[in-house]
Amino acid sequence: MLVKKQLKKDNFYSVGISYKKADAMIRGKFSLSREAQIEVLQEARLKEIPLLVISTCNRTELIGIVSSEEVLIDLLCSNTEGTKHEFKKYSFSHVGDDAIQHVLRLGTGLDSQILGDFEIIGQLKAAFALAKEYGFTNANLERLVNTAIQTSKTVKNQTSFSTNAASTAYAAVQWIKDFLNDRENVKITLFGTGEIGKVTCANLVKHFPNHSITLVNRTQEKADYLGEKFNVNVAPFSELENEVGSSDVLIVATNAPKVTVTADLIEAAGNLAIVDLSVPTNVEITDENRANVVTLDELTKVVDETIEKRQLEIPKVEAIIDESFEAFKEWLYHRTHTDAVKAFKDRLLKIKQEEISFQSKKLEGLNEEHMDIVSERIIQKMTKQFVTHLKTANGSAGDSIRVMSEIFDLDIQ
Repeated sequence: MLVKKQLKKDNFYSVGISYKKADAMIRGKFSLSREAQIEVLQEARLKEIPLLVISTCNRTELIGIVSSEEVLIDLLCSNTEGTKHEFKKYSFSHVGDDAIQHVLRLGTGLDSQILGDFEIIGQLKAAFALAKEYGFTNANLERLVNTAIQTSKTVKNQTSFSTNAASTAYAAVQWIKDFLNDRENVKITLFGTGEIGKVTCANLVKHFPNHSITLVNRTQEKADYLGEKFNVNVAPFSELENEVGSSDVLIVATNAPKVTVTADLIEAAGNLAIVDLSVPTNVEITDENRANVVTLDELTKVVDETIEKRQLEIPKVEAIIDESFEAFKEWLYHRTHTDAVKAFKDRLLKIKQEEISFQSKKLEGLNEEHMDIVSERIIQKMTKQFVTHLKTANGSAGDSIRVMSEIFDLDIQ
């Protein structure tokens, strides 16, 4: 293995595009399906590039150990609809220590659109699992992911950063849970399958897997598509009144310009819990039904209060990240030194064996045992000197390793 190939692979990089600079349309151009992620990983494997691929609705990101950010940009742009020009206009890039800290911040939810979003660590785990199955990883990348996972656990155990509802869809789920109070055989109807409806449906399926969920929409095709995607029931718009009448919970996400669920419809349904996620309000609220209706404004207030509480926890989270970062760097430092010393000693041993073999053929009566003893002592002294130098290099150990690698053609992983 060529030393220059190895030396070019000693930097962590993270490049991507996220909600911070790119809108949904731009993010969509760089989105990677699971199949596309596998293609990127397989391409990276052929080039022996340790790589993670993350692609969600809020971000598409490649995290790898490469020679430059261009390597990752090429991998991403060659497998998406977006151009390099668009990517560089809206993208972010981190290198070295900055990339390491970025991954730790990402895993704790500090970099999420919803501050403290705890789902991102699951996405990071899934990315690494996919990389191990289809791509190429190494000990350094695996250690970084494990450090991010452990950091996330510490944040959850030692702070209140990821507690309580922090999105309107999740807040709605929590409100419904409180209303139902662990009731079984619950029927939930979701009226409206636009953007808010899609997110809400995903949350319903996740948090109410054992209950009946039915979708209703004015446009049947949209309801059918979402119903098939999440494997839930679909009813035609003409059956809305019947569906509402037989439901325990109604979620309204229609975003119509006027009321779509009237007071009469609510009254006929009896003890019906209603979550109105529409703007403007699409549910006709009266004194009689007010107690059983929660609006988007009320849920948003809960979310805002949660975010404010989470913001107060940021200094604690950053302190935990700093500790994890220093621990990872210490591990990386010793690992790099250990690999370099081992590679140096292995090279000297190889030279010793080659020279003894050569001289034994050239010099008659050569005492190979004595040669081996003397050579071994010389190698031990040289290796010890190298170790001492690395320990006292005061920040220049990396430069020394690179020089030794070039001189002796060391195979450092």
